[in-house]
This record gives sequence, structure tokens and C-alpha cells, in this order.
Amino acid sequence: MTEQLLDLLDRETAVVPHSRDGGSLLLLVGLPGSGKSSVVAELQHFFPTVVVSTDGVRTMLRDDARYTAGEMGQVYELCYELIERRLRAGQRVVFDASNYLAARRQRVIRLAENCGAAVAIATIQAAQETVRLRLQQRMSSQRWDGDLSDADWSVYKWMVEVQEPVTDPHIVLDSTMTPPAELAEQLAHYWLQVEERAHGNLNLQPYRWSNQPDRND
Repeated sequence: MTEQLLDLLDRETAVVPHSRDGGSLLLLVGLPGSGKSSVVAELQHFFPTVVVSTDGVRTMLRDDARYTAGEMGQVYELCYELIERRLRAGQRVVFDASNYLAARRQRVIRLAENCGAAVAIATIQAAQETVRLRLQQRMSSQRWDGDLSDADWSVYKWMVEVQEPVTDPHIVLDSTMTPPAELAEQLAHYWLQVEERAHGNLNLQPYRWSNQPDRND
């Protein structure tokens, strides 16, 4: 059943041009209402990417999201499998998910490294009152077409309590006052920088080197 779901997801996910051997991964981190999906939508204007979204996978699995541990585990596992398929095809992949747990982030980073992918990490955040208003609009059906999430204020509150900080090199973007298009431009520039710095070793260059100076001595 899982393989069938994965094949279905793969068929319904856009195919984009080859970018580099091993592909390239943009790992997003951010709680519900932070603005991740809005930024991702704008990012598509800079270059084509495969977007693997936990919200999209969850919607396919069931009509009523419950955000239980079992449901979230299944959703993330399917996302990992799809990400690996597309990285091995040499494509640029955005992983649009809360990724609030360090273990889940490390899992997908290791997966990408095994593919030889460049890995960029971005945290997207917003002021709590801004998040509250966005989630209120979502629950009152005042949502934009690309918003597939059912996470409400209660989901946000428990994620705030259990989220784990990002300790790896990353960019932080705040969507409280800055338009998604402007944030997407910053993100595109950062991602391309990470890819360029990883270009020296196409077989496997650990993402941790991406923000370190060249060592010629």
C-alpha cells in the first residue's frame, strides 16, 4: 500500500529539469502560520522546483487531519521516499514541512547527503500575533488556494512547546512584515550560494561545509 501511495504521489508531483548530479534540497523549518507555503509559491518564479509538502501528502491520505504521532510518522516517511526519488533524478527539491524535531531534520539531511545533494536549510518565522491572525483566517475559510494545511492555533501551541532549535548552518526569514516575494528572492539567492559552494565535490560534499571558507592550506 505504501509503495502504491508513493507511486501515486510521484505521478502527481511536478517533474522539473535536472539541476545537478545528486540533486539539491531546500529544507524548510517553520511552525504553522509562519508563511512557508507562501514563500515557496513565490520561489517558483526564480527557478522550477519539486515541492514535497507534508500538507499535500496528508491531504491525500485522509480528509480530516488529526496530527497524531502515527499519522505524522506515515506522512514524513512518504515524503522522505519521494524526496529521495527526485534527488536521485538530479532535481531541485523543496521540503515544505514544519520539521520542528531535530531527528526528522537529520533524517532527511542524511538521506540527501547519501544522494550527493547540496542541502540548504531555511527557518521561516513570524510574530506570534501574526500567526494567530493567519490561523484564524485559515479556520474561517479565508485562505489562499495554495494553503493545504489544517493546523490551527491548538496545533501551533503544542508545536511551540516541543520544537527543537536548528543548530546547523541556515538562513532565517521573518514573514511578519516582509512580503513573500521579497523573502523568496533572498531564499533563492541563498540556495544558489549553497549549491555553488557544494559544486567542488559532486560525489558527496557534506552540507556542513557550505558556509565555511575554503581551505586551501
